[in-house]
Amino acid sequence: MAKITPMMQQYFEIKEQYKHCLLFFRLGDFYEMFMEDAKLVSKELDLTLTTRDRNKPPEERTPMCGVPYHSCDSYIARLIAKGYKVAICEQTEDPALAKGLVDRDIIRVITPGTVIASSMLEEGKNNYICGIFTDASGWGLCLCDISTGEVFATSFPAGEEAEDHLKNELGRFHPAEAVLSDGAWKTEGLREFLKERLDCPCENGGEGRFRLEAAQALVKKQFKTGLETLPEGDTGAVRAAGGLLAYLYETQKTDLGHIANFTYYTSGQFMELDLTARQTLELTSTLRSKDKKGSLLWVLDKTKTAMGWMERPLLSPVQIGRRQQAVSDLVEDIITREELSAVLKEVTDLERLMGRVVYGSAGGRDLVSLCAGLEKLPRIRSLLSGCSSALLQSLREELNDLPELCQLLRAALVDEPPFSVREGGFIRDGYDEQVDYQRNILNHSAELLAQLEVRTKEQTGIKNMKVKSNKVFGYYIEVAKSQIDLVPADWTRKQTTVNAERYISQELKELEHAILSAQDTVTALEYQIFCSLKDQVCAQVHNIQKSAATVAQVDVLNSFATVAAANNYCMPLVDASDTLTIVEGRHPVVEKVLKGAPFVPNDTHMDCGDDKCAIITGPNMAGKSTYMRQTALIVLMAQMGSFVPAKSAHVGVVDRVFT
Repeated sequence: MAKITPMMQQYFEIKEQYKHCLLFFRLGDFYEMFMEDAKLVSKELDLTLTTRDRNKPPEERTPMCGVPYHSCDSYIARLIAKGYKVAICEQTEDPALAKGLVDRDIIRVITPGTVIASSMLEEGKNNYICGIFTDASGWGLCLCDISTGEVFATSFPAGEEAEDHLKNELGRFHPAEAVLSDGAWKTEGLREFLKERLDCPCENGGEGRFRLEAAQALVKKQFKTGLETLPEGDTGAVRAAGGLLAYLYETQKTDLGHIANFTYYTSGQFMELDLTARQTLELTSTLRSKDKKGSLLWVLDKTKTAMGWMERPLLSPVQIGRRQQAVSDLVEDIITREELSAVLKEVTDLERLMGRVVYGSAGGRDLVSLCAGLEKLPRIRSLLSGCSSALLQSLREELNDLPELCQLLRAALVDEPPFSVREGGFIRDGYDEQVDYQRNILNHSAELLAQLEVRTKEQTGIKNMKVKSNKVFGYYIEVAKSQIDLVPADWTRKQTTVNAERYISQELKELEHAILSAQDTVTALEYQIFCSLKDQVCAQVHNIQKSAATVAQVDVLNSFATVAAANNYCMPLVDASDTLTIVEGRHPVVEKVLKGAPFVPNDTHMDCGDDKCAIITGPNMAGKSTYMRQTALIVLMAQMGSFVPAKSAHVGVVDRVFT
């Protein structure tokens, strides 16, 4: 260490604290990697491996490679996809003001479950990180999507099927990363399930992060609403949430204020499906190609926003009925349905935009997109006013378009801001007097100098003077030697030439300083305004998140209605009986894939009496598995609140589907 430069010593000290991460070390306009990190990254990203020590023998050279800081997201995304963690080390002081070595520190650690950049996320798909805790009393599970701020938690009391229930929930949410307590880490088969079945990397969170007292304190500090739904004495869910929060605080090193709503749910609220059933029924992707096309989601997902999601099948006939009535309203009103589709298409991803704003990674374009999305909400509220269903009316009342915030953002920001907020050019003319003043100096410096020249000639009587500039002396007033007796006493001589003398006046000195500093001044002013705008947006984070969730529900209900109208679906009767009767049912996916060939409908009748079991017979390729899956999918769709592909259907609520 004594033989290396101070900068490399700083690098090694920071790298020592983040041994298990690839260190992106900020040097000017690049993130640089050194030593083993450089060798690994250059190989993984096909970058050129270079060195600063070209004069040294090969064995003494320091390997290095780098990527531009302004386009690092694509490189980081590739590394994250390969299972690496990336620690971002930034300059924490202005290099121009630094005395000696610039201070640097880690600003965040990017892991598969903590990605927020839109370029690294799949539109319309959540990116969950989960915390898992277990002890003798059972299991606790908490899932969080930090890009949207969504948090879900549940628990499973100790018993023979507790671990199976946990795995089923993990299969439903499909987390991108898991933080495990010591007990969960040591549980046989759990890590293998996460890694091999869900392609989910695991982190041993240790027992310290999951201690009850610490977990309770973090949960109470973080969440503003939702904790009242947590059953008293349910320590599993609390410890899972606390352990996950501790990990997020340590890696993200920033305000997580958008993660404020805690949603606790029980296994009795939703239909349960194990991972095998989900894959076999091809709910979100096909079994062979893993494509969305050919899955149930492909048929049902006509959502227009990135926030629309596929509903979890419910177990409450009352809640299912509320959704069905909303879908029925939209099926019957084609004008409202089509106009909703058109306006929803223009709503931006409010949840992830707010995530970036609160995170501090948002730019001017993000605020403009946020404003554009909020401005569409009044139209959605107006369209819903004509619907009679209680659910749609409730959603209409929950929409808050924040007109004052929209007006502020629209007045402050240009329509197409530049990429970086550090370079100015994104505050609208007329919004701020100081910005306008500095821009006027910057854009009309030649005119200002010409005006000063005319004014000075009139004041002094020096008719042939000129205001000029050069790189050596800057701005100056050139006066012919024949007229130097007219030069005011307060002018300062700067240079003598053959035919003239060059001076600087106090007014010219002030104008020179204003011209030369205008760019830096206006850039700094614009950034201050941007920070103020961002703070005002952050103050509305919970209102915006609530509106975003409301828009997502409207989008899904409208999608269900669109699909029902296009495919001749019926509204099923869903109740608490033990009857399953389907008349002229069709497989929702197969009939779409056939493309013109008729799908022969068929009936199903089952109950918990004489018709508890049906034996399906027939030759290969006769459609036995299609018939079986068709029945399961119709039940799933019915309990999501969707209409179903049948002439009529009566579905007694089921709590699990096995295939």
